[in-house]
Formats: sequence, C-alpha cells, structure tokens
Amino acid sequence: MHSPTYIRLMNSKRWRLLRAEQLAAQPLCQQCKQEGRIRAAQCVHHITPVETARTDQEAEQLCYSTSNLMSLCYLCHAEIHRQQRSHSKAIHRQRADQALQRWINQHQPKAQKR
Repeated sequence: MHSPTYIRLMNSKRWRLLRAEQLAAQPLCQQCKQEGRIRAAQCVHHITPVETARTDQEAEQLCYSTSNLMSLCYLCHAEIHRQQRSHSKAIHRQRADQALQRWINQHQPKAQKR
C-alpha cells in the first residue's frame, strides 16, 4: 500500500500536468530506444522512487523533478518495477515499518540528562 503522501502527489493536478509535459517532450519509450526499438511511451517513471523519500518535502522533490522522470512503455515500466521488486507486498510492508519507526523516533520523549 502506498503512503498518503504518495497518493496525494500522484493524484495532484501538478503531477498530471508534469506527466503530460514529459510524454509530450519524450513521446517514445526511452528504454526501448536505448535497446534499438521504437515504441510509444504510455507511462512516466520516477527513476528514484518517490516512496524512498524520508520526508514529505523530499517526496515532493522526487515526484516533481524532471530530471527524475523517464518516459516508458507499459512493458518496460512493468519490467523495471519487477526487477526492483518495488511494488511487491514485502517492499510495501518494509516501507510501512520504516515509516512507523521514523515516526516513533520523532515522537519518543528524549532521555532526560541527569
């Protein structure tokens, strides 16, 4: 499951506009192009996953940075995520555990100095 921040960013008007701009600027799948194929891009991929951000501000930066975007066809996009295992249940669970631990660390009372 994605974080509320990720869902908010991916459903924003800003993301929809940026995605459209990316596909207009790079209408062909960049991965296919590197491998000598020509295929239309249908997806905009975040090279560094937005979900890896530690803060909401970092997530926003990763989401909207044009240098972090790549136009891909559906097949290449699915293959990249399969290789990274970035959409597996285990990875989502691990990210949720990490987010919980960060929250605990931020909200735990600091040890009083004696």
